[in-house]
Formats: sequence, C-alpha cells, structure tokens
Amino acid sequence: MSGHVKNSADDPRPAPLDPADPLRERRIDGAQVYAGALLDVRRDRARLPDGKEAVREYIVHPGAVLVVPVRDDGRMIVERQYRYPHDRAFLEFPAGKLDPGESPLATAVRELAEEAGCHAAVWTRLGIVHPVISYSTEAIELYAARGLAHVGANLDPGEFLEIVDCSEAELYAAIDEERITDAKTVAALALYTRWQAARTRSICVRIAGVVQGVGYRYWTIRAAQAAGLTGWVRNRRDGSVEAHLQGDAAACDRLVDDCRVGPRGARVDMIQVTRAPYDAALRDFDLRGPD
Repeated sequence: MSGHVKNSADDPRPAPLDPADPLRERRIDGAQVYAGALLDVRRDRARLPDGKEAVREYIVHPGAVLVVPVRDDGRMIVERQYRYPHDRAFLEFPAGKLDPGESPLATAVRELAEEAGCHAAVWTRLGIVHPVISYSTEAIELYAARGLAHVGANLDPGEFLEIVDCSEAELYAAIDEERITDAKTVAALALYTRWQAARTRSICVRIAGVVQGVGYRYWTIRAAQAAGLTGWVRNRRDGSVEAHLQGDAAACDRLVDDCRVGPRGARVDMIQVTRAPYDAALRDFDLRGPD
C-alpha cells in the first residue's frame, strides 16, 4: 500500500522544535512507500540548508511508553521477551506503543497491567527519549511506577514473556555484561537512578480520586510545613488536587508517599509527579485558588 503526501499539512513528522533553525531541512513533498501491520515507511524530498535537494527515508511511529516498575523494597520489574529481528530474548522494562487517541500515561497504566500484572499508585515522569533519530519519528515517554499492587497480567494474543525482579546493582551488572542492551531500558535506568540520587526536588504533584471537600489541601499544607518544604496547593476544576513541592528530595518523596493516604475521608486513585521549574520566590507553603 502507498499514497502520495504533497503538502506540509500532511507532514507526518512532529512539529519542528525551532522552525528558524539554520540546520533545518525543509520538506518539499513525500510519499508513503510501505504500510504494514507495524511499519509506515515514508520517502520525502527535502530542501537542504544550502538549497540543494535530498531524499529522506524514515518510519512514522505512533509513539510509545516505558515503565520502570519499582517494588516497595526497591527491586525493579523487568521482562524477558523474545525479539524476532535479533532471534533472541532481551531483558527490558515493560513498554508498548500508544493506541490511537491514548495519552502516554494511559498507555503506561495499560501496559503495566497487561504485561506485569500490576497497578501503581504513584507515577513519576522521568523524561523522553528518541531511540532512532536517524530514521524514525519514534518518541518514548519514560515513567517510574511505585506503590505496586498485583492485579494479574493480561497479555496480548501471541505475546509471551517472563517477569524478573532485579535490584539496581543487578541491572547495572547486566548492562556491564551486555545482558541488557535494549537502548530504552538502559536510558530509563539511568534516568531513574539519577532521579533517585537527586538531593533536592521541585515537582508538581497531582492527586486524583475523592480528594476535594475532605480537607486534603489543608492536610497538605500542614504536612509540607512540618517537612520544611515550600510551595503551594490548590483544587483543580477536574476534581483533583495539585501541589507544587520544593525542597529536600527525601522530604518530598515522603510527602508524596503520605499523599497516597491523605486525610480521613479521602480516597486516592492515582498520583502523578512531574518536574517543575524551581521557583526562588517561594518562601512558605500556602493555599492558592483553583486553576
């Protein structure tokens, strides 16, 4: 199957980060040269910075996620999964591609349940990687998942894998011995251990569930002030509570863990943690109006 793509409105690539970048190549036109069950292969004509033309071939990818599932004792869940192109099994963190209309976090929640059979209470976004920048649009969002509860795996038809628990030291040893060579897994482990090693944090925490009308904001203020953190808390119009926590990393992490319970009457379904810009003007922890 193939089809011609002749204008920028049909450009399947992500929007340019900097349209004025002097190194940027301008797409002239393009065509889909192959459409399989997985691969969508394109061939474009592009204008180079010196005005000449070149042909660029690449694969359009819907995007993917990877999850670093962390048990309460610090061990991480990895999978042993066979990969046909290399005719061997690989050790890797749970991962999968986005379904149409699905957010990266929703994909991460689904993949963790389907492959590892777990639900997680706390989701921390670690970052994003582009694993094959030379010939694919693929971008992989990386998450750490904590507060795991077993719900039972539900693998896709034709999917076979083994679940393995490993410590951080065992995973790095596997990398050194080239038993882990999957690029996204290597990158995710590096980002997770860097996150764990940080001495300070500035994070946005969003708590979803029955958390409004039960004193959750005032509970957060008291807990944050007792922990010596600065920041703010507010209700959101979607029914969640959002807080900005800033200060000692261990104190931030303890408060996030405490948020899983919160005040009496609260029921927390999910906590999302993302990095937030450091705000030097924050001197206390206070209440803000709704978003």
